[in-house]
Amino acid sequence: MFAPIMDELTKEAQAEVDRFNAAFSADHNAIGRVLRVHLIIEQYMNEHIKSTYKIQNLEDIRLSFAQKVKLIRDDHSPAAFVKAGILNINSVRNKFSHTLTPTIEWGEVNNVINVLKIARKATSYAEPIDAIESFAPVACAFLIDAPSSRRTQLEQLLQSGRIKFGSGFW
Repeated sequence: MFAPIMDELTKEAQAEVDRFNAAFSADHNAIGRVLRVHLIIEQYMNEHIKSTYKIQNLEDIRLSFAQKVKLIRDDHSPAAFVKAGILNINSVRNKFSHTLTPTIEWGEVNNVINVLKIARKATSYAEPIDAIESFAPVACAFLIDAPSSRRTQLEQLLQSGRIKFGSGFW
């Protein structure tokens, strides 16, 4: 009964298998690297939010990553300095979550690069993913609310306008 169309069905099935294999062979290394950075930054954001807002049960509130970023104040604090870069990271992660063959363009990480120009000024990056990974420890350090003389100096520089943050200020 299927004999007359079996060759055509086999060709169509093979075409779909080939399409699946192409999608499945996407760069999983990059996906893992982006997800790892996103997860680590989120853990530090959780600590920052708990400390800033005195929230004991943040996990019970079930905020999205984007909602947590919105809770970072837009002031002259170290956390505010990395906020726009964290938003870049979230956009890249979202792109990786909804695209079969994702890529990262330099323009997608402008705010990450702007922070790194100050925090890691002597470093260059071959690929945007390298910049993202270099940004992660900087962002995490700036999210921790630890008193120190250097942190106080940073806050003074931010307040004086000698270091600016946010998109459009660089």
